[in-house]
Amino acid sequence: MRTLVRLLHRVGVAAPTKAPRFPSATARLSLVATVVASACGGGQTHASPFDRGWVDDHGAGMATFQRSFRAVRVPLGADVAVGVIGATGLVGVPLGGGTPWTFTHVLHGRPAVAGSVVVGVGGGELFALEATTGALLWSRPSGSTIRGAGDDGTTTVISLLPATGFGSAVLAVARDGSVLRQIEAAADIGVPAVAGDTVFFPWRGRFLSAYDLLSGEERARLVLPDGVSSAFTLGGAVFAGEASLTRFDDRIGLVEQAAASTLALPAPLGGLPGDPAWMRRGTDSTRREADADVINLYARPTTTGTMAVEGSRFAAAYRGVALGLDASSGALVWAHAHGADFLGGAAYHGGFALCDAAGTITFLDGATGGVAARISLGRPVDACVVQADAHTRPSASSASSLVEQLTETLRLREARLAPVQQLLLRQLARLEDPDATRALRELAAGAAIAPQVREGALAALAGRP
Repeated sequence: MRTLVRLLHRVGVAAPTKAPRFPSATARLSLVATVVASACGGGQTHASPFDRGWVDDHGAGMATFQRSFRAVRVPLGADVAVGVIGATGLVGVPLGGGTPWTFTHVLHGRPAVAGSVVVGVGGGELFALEATTGALLWSRPSGSTIRGAGDDGTTTVISLLPATGFGSAVLAVARDGSVLRQIEAAADIGVPAVAGDTVFFPWRGRFLSAYDLLSGEERARLVLPDGVSSAFTLGGAVFAGEASLTRFDDRIGLVEQAAASTLALPAPLGGLPGDPAWMRRGTDSTRREADADVINLYARPTTTGTMAVEGSRFAAAYRGVALGLDASSGALVWAHAHGADFLGGAAYHGGFALCDAAGTITFLDGATGGVAARISLGRPVDACVVQADAHTRPSASSASSLVEQLTETLRLREARLAPVQQLLLRQLARLEDPDATRALRELAAGAAIAPQVREGALAALAGRP
């Protein structure tokens, strides 16, 4: 495979719109020489990036690299919600509260939130904003679309789908807008993560490469058996995966033995309508408006120790209903009837921050499903991206019982909720306490109850004493 790495080139990207600070002439010549060497494969002590000639070392090289990477500090990202307003605007608000910011710009696709930046593209321009304030950091011409981005507070690495629709383009951009690295590859490169001088590239759906920004060399490569299309940082740790998630720690070399720090979520309730996913495919670009995002899973992996779901709870959002689920079995723990569609969200320490179409971010207690707080973007949105890295909130002061919560979700008269309501009605029918029987009677007799819910409640009552 031919991979080309350059400081500045074509492929829909031109010089920055504000003057960057370039290194000295001597440093530039040295860096260009290094780049050319890495592109041609000459004089290297490590493999060329995305080279098909790589020989699988079964995790040994990545384990060795991880030992040297331990000293690298992985900074925390901003805790923020960012909404898309039509085709020409963004609005954001810190999860801790504050005045929402707005930014007007033509949008082609949804923005990516990573580290402390928001990266968007539209109108032939790629741009980055400071995530908590919306202030413009840099912009530069580009005709590509965004797959995803990584950021460590100093460098932003963006994976782009070129205008041709084939292969990949990657930019590593400093805070002043200067391009530190630029890569063209025939391989599909997913969402990258960056920390210090290392970029973690998932590519071709199965490889994870540790790439050195300074030398342009691949330091190590690993095959993840469950597939990988996204890498990201969270809580000071690096993760990668798609169907399952693997933490980059001292067990990373044990992937082939199924002994790495890897986590997969159980099927919620044995399977939810729409087959919601924990992580989207990182090689896909996202549409500007939310579509499949209204059915999604949210979970926060532990950053140290045994790999697990933090708080032993994950959440499923199905349009205007949120469900709390046991991380071991997928069993229902709580239900939240919301009404407005959830368009995006994230798990935080102790709960879930879910953003709806009205522009409201609702914080649900992970243990009980009680509402811990609400903040607002100030206006309705067409899509929403939430990032919660260090965010935490006190637990909800109170919450209804599971029977009461299920009854509220079944009272929602919305045809699009019928598939999940049928599932929740069966959950209610399995509860053997008298409160569940009373709830079924109420639903069966309610004139304002959706017909399919009323009929299901009558059927459930027929089999109860």
